[in-house]
Amino acid sequence: MLPKVTSHLFLHTSRAVALVQNQSGTLRNVLQHQSSGSTTSTVPWATGTGSSWGGAGTGAGPGGAKFNAGSKFYTGYTGAGRAVTQANTSAGQDLARDDDKEDVSVSFVKPRQSSSRHSRSLGRRHSFSLPSGPRDVAQETGVGVLHSVQLHLRARHTFAPSAEHEQQKPSQPRPPLTADDSSQSSFATSVQDAFATKNVSRLAQLIVERTDRDHDVQKSLRSIDARARRRRLGAQTSSTIHEAAVEVADAKGKDALLAEDNFRAAMSIFDAACMTSESDSQKRSALAFRFPVSVYHALLRSCAHHASIDAALRVYSHLEARVRQSATHGSDASTPFYPSTTAIYYLLSTYVNANDLSGATEVFSEFKDLCAREEIANLEPGSNVRIWNKMIEAYFRAGQPAGALRLLETMMDAESTEKTQGENVLIPSPASSTFTTIISGFCNQLANAPANTGSAPVSSAHPDVATALSWFNRLLLQPNPPVNPYESSSEPTRPDQKAWTVMLEMLSQAVSTDKSRIQDLNRLFGVLVGCATKDSLEVKPTLRSMVLNTNTRFLEQATDSEDKDLAHACLAFLLHHISSDRDTRPSLFQINESQALLARVYPQLLRFDMADKAWELTKGLVAQELSVIEEILNKDEKPEAKISGELLTKVVPLALQAIVSSSSETSALSEALQVMRYTVRMGVKPTAAMAPYLLHAFMVSPIETQRDLAQQDYETLLSCALSLPVNPSANELPRGCAYQSLTTLLKAFDNAGIDSHMQAVPRKLALTVMTTLHDSLDDHQLAEFFETVGPVFQRFKRPLPPPAPVTESPVPCAPIIVDSELSRYIDEWFPSNRSLTVYDGYARLQDAISAPSPRYPHPATLGHLINGLGRARDIPAFQSVYDTAQQVIFSPYVTANPPWQSQAWFQIEDQMIIAYAHAGDMESAYVHRDRISAAGGVPSPDAYGSLIECVRDTTDDTSNAMALFTECQMRGTKPNVYLYNTIISKLAKARKADFALDLFEQMKSNTSLRPSSITYGAVIAACARVGDTQAAERLFEEMASQPNFKPRIPPYNTMMQMYTHTKPDRERVLHYYDLLLKAGIKPSAHTYKLLIDAYGTIEPIDIEAAKEAFKKVESSGEVSLQSTHWAALINAYGCVLKDLDKAISIFGSIASHPSARRNPLNPLPDAVTYESLINVFVTHKRMDHALTYVAKLQASGIHMTAYIANLLIKGYAATGDIEEARRVFESLADPPSGVAAPNNHVPHDPSSTSSVRPSEPSYREPSTWEAMFRAELGNGHRDRAVALLDRLRERHSSPLFVYATT
Repeated sequence: MLPKVTSHLFLHTSRAVALVQNQSGTLRNVLQHQSSGSTTSTVPWATGTGSSWGGAGTGAGPGGAKFNAGSKFYTGYTGAGRAVTQANTSAGQDLARDDDKEDVSVSFVKPRQSSSRHSRSLGRRHSFSLPSGPRDVAQETGVGVLHSVQLHLRARHTFAPSAEHEQQKPSQPRPPLTADDSSQSSFATSVQDAFATKNVSRLAQLIVERTDRDHDVQKSLRSIDARARRRRLGAQTSSTIHEAAVEVADAKGKDALLAEDNFRAAMSIFDAACMTSESDSQKRSALAFRFPVSVYHALLRSCAHHASIDAALRVYSHLEARVRQSATHGSDASTPFYPSTTAIYYLLSTYVNANDLSGATEVFSEFKDLCAREEIANLEPGSNVRIWNKMIEAYFRAGQPAGALRLLETMMDAESTEKTQGENVLIPSPASSTFTTIISGFCNQLANAPANTGSAPVSSAHPDVATALSWFNRLLLQPNPPVNPYESSSEPTRPDQKAWTVMLEMLSQAVSTDKSRIQDLNRLFGVLVGCATKDSLEVKPTLRSMVLNTNTRFLEQATDSEDKDLAHACLAFLLHHISSDRDTRPSLFQINESQALLARVYPQLLRFDMADKAWELTKGLVAQELSVIEEILNKDEKPEAKISGELLTKVVPLALQAIVSSSSETSALSEALQVMRYTVRMGVKPTAAMAPYLLHAFMVSPIETQRDLAQQDYETLLSCALSLPVNPSANELPRGCAYQSLTTLLKAFDNAGIDSHMQAVPRKLALTVMTTLHDSLDDHQLAEFFETVGPVFQRFKRPLPPPAPVTESPVPCAPIIVDSELSRYIDEWFPSNRSLTVYDGYARLQDAISAPSPRYPHPATLGHLINGLGRARDIPAFQSVYDTAQQVIFSPYVTANPPWQSQAWFQIEDQMIIAYAHAGDMESAYVHRDRISAAGGVPSPDAYGSLIECVRDTTDDTSNAMALFTECQMRGTKPNVYLYNTIISKLAKARKADFALDLFEQMKSNTSLRPSSITYGAVIAACARVGDTQAAERLFEEMASQPNFKPRIPPYNTMMQMYTHTKPDRERVLHYYDLLLKAGIKPSAHTYKLLIDAYGTIEPIDIEAAKEAFKKVESSGEVSLQSTHWAALINAYGCVLKDLDKAISIFGSIASHPSARRNPLNPLPDAVTYESLINVFVTHKRMDHALTYVAKLQASGIHMTAYIANLLIKGYAATGDIEEARRVFESLADPPSGVAAPNNHVPHDPSSTSSVRPSEPSYREPSTWEAMFRAELGNGHRDRAVALLDRLRERHSSPLFVYATT
């Protein structure tokens, strides 16, 4: 049916091309031929990619990513007949329906060179699988099916991307597949089985699977290249991702994608199918003849991606044979088989991507002949335009813009959709994508090597930005807005989305070589912002970021003398687009992006004398951020909205530096204080970068100015000084800074006579000043300082004499009196007292030792205080008690009794171990442990118990705890009940039930020890965590039968939790709840949470009972309603009952509930409740809702936890958006090696507060690695999953951790 196509393609050689007219003559004003009438489009602009070469498409194409067989989240593509049913879709619709959304471009195959393809023999030009002569079917079938399959699967010369590539690696052919051995073997087995049974449907499916995967790989490669290009141009891809990590991940991902060889595998199957006949009785019917047409389209699409002309010719030649067979043997002559525009488009794209203009011209010419003879299937205007666009692209790639413009003129001259030129040729009018192709062609021409054109190479070596811009400007003058990119129009339209992207990217690149292009870039971006709404365009964040960052880069490289005018214009442009002058309220993401850009451009604003505008814009952005946050919170969900503070932290040091360097000494302090007052009022604390400038301004200001400040100003100055070292070095201060040290600032305060202000300094700030001074200065420096300042500054002096030396000290001048009555008075708080705390005892001690006739308690009393203050985590306080204890121990009163002195010394050191451990300073605790060991002593079991109990925030707490327990046994410390309880609890939390039971039996064998209820609770928890219900119940009964049994709530809750979550059994949950009530124990908040879970998650669901349990907490005067109760109720409705609206309604009611404000420092909803609701959205696959509530979470000042990130990763992976899942994963940070991820857990105590700022980084948990690992595997990316495993190993994680994660 198509003898002309094959004969021309197989026999053509390079032929002379007529000399085209001069390019300037070609660029006639084709746009002026159009009418001047303005029309308004009623059809919304449909998003689609232009056909300019190198553009990244977005569509899945025929059988694309939607039918990815490797995804566990889509199981429809499993049957052998799936490929056939998909392929039998009308071929003519493929290009118009699916391919409208994609652009076939070569991603990584080098273009073919004209030197290697200038003259080609007929044999090489023809398909290898289908020789032109008669076929010897008997010879083919004699080879054997299995041998034929193996031959084609193993062949190394099936096709080659390029002759150049063959020459580079002649002895290292690429393997058929890049999967692991098992998957490769499975694929080969599937192919062999399909050929053995001659299962055409299965063979078609295998080909489509490989070509679809190849198509997905090409799209991923284009996405990676697009991200890299945007990074080079300065466009931010995400506000939460570390760019370096993304770049590394992209590089690894690209290498993995390039290693795949899906195309060659698909072609191998096709070639084998061409050689294998259906049966001996059908000698001339190969299996490939029964493939659906869409299989050929899929193969041709991959040929286009890889620019493989040889492979494309083989596929098209076989398709052409089907056309001939249809004409000769067709059963229904009324419906002849014709090739589709899809096949022609992919064949043409193959030649274009291979840079073969001659071949492309032949294909295009034959396409026009087919149209004239009406021998092409389902020709539609959109598909017709695409083919003409592709031919225009071919001319530009070959460095022949005149040829491209001749085609455009032909399209422009078409008076209607059809025009007769000797024969009926369908010539489409240009569409908006046609002009985009022209503009893209000028921007990208000669980016490839010269093509096989038969003419001399063009001498120009750079993109023609000026011409592209001229065409673009003419399009801007057109009255009609863009519509569908492939909808022909007799009148040109204004630029479409793709044209804007191409032009702005080109101008951004051009700025680096031609500074004047910055004006064109900014002008066009302003036009885009102005016309986006009426033209149905989108000002994409990446495009905006690229333009603004190009301006910033220009300013950073601009010189003050030559580029001053351009710089001022750029700064005015940036200020306008960074500012809040927008019709609609921006999102937090846009605000954060603007703030980051302002922080970067701020030095340039100062450099070009625009400091005032810069600071006003800073305050405007901060106010805008605060306004958006308050709007999200509805002003009644939280008492006060908080900003992130990142902008002020970066900008304020620059603003203060500008003030100090440009203002007089008399005005600098006033101006600097205005900045700092605003900063502190916004909740941002002074930093070491801000402090030197404000302190310098104060030190150089007149004394009259220094004494005429507000109380808050002096406190801010002190905070600034405390952010620096007490005596900063010259490298830690700006050059010429008048500030020297904290002591010089206090002396300046003293000289200014501001005693009343110093007396009014808050106690906490005064204590910090005192601690800083005493930790940084020696005794002589302290004494010298306090001698030179007034009495009011003595409040910064510790009320204790200098500590005695650790060796035997001389007799103090004033004898120390140890008072037993005072000891009992101080000890009234110990061990517990309803009306007294450890701080009452501490205050009594301070009063006694600071009295005119000081008195001191016994060392044991001081030890009690050290212990109590350590548990209160008040390190400065118990350090001061330790200093007092040293005086007492080395006083004559105690020294006279050496055994008592020795005992007292060991006792105090032992209590310091306990205090530092509970205060979280393990290093200091180990120091005191080593002091005891060096003196020949052994820490007490309480000290070791405290060390074990407080081992936390490491990646292997249990191993560290076991090491301490082993150490105490080796040193001869006899474990007590507390020590056993702590080590068993550690083992229980790590699910090491066997070890916990061994220690429990060891403890019971010691007749001097009797397990307590705490011990039983710990070992029961160990069994419950591993689901050993029999052991847990036996131990519970044993505990209850002990004579010293005192009912405590933890064991009851543990049993309830085991039967709620580990081994669901509501009857047993209620059994232990009844036992709890019979024992006279009042249910805790956790008890009620377990009841809600038991009723709301265990079948049969009793939601009314769950609500009753919730109401019990509401009405309880002893248990507060916590976030876990809300989360349990949200989970029951949203995840179990699948009632999404009810779950959202419950969450929405939290903020107005009275329980939300019981703790003003940590109001509800918190991270736990947000996590529960996001889990509901993930369950329902409603990631749109999830993103909305993540934004609310961030606006509420709540820190993003790894567990919320885990859910987002799971949700994105389940919906097939693996790229977004990866972005979430990469946005998290890794904690330091050996340290557990901080800030991921909400405090259990509802009265406590979380001090984690929203801007603090979120750290990955082990479960985060597992979530990402499962996401990659679930989406068929085993290579990515293995790469994650390698990253885990690189972090020196323990083998057990890596094993458990994977």
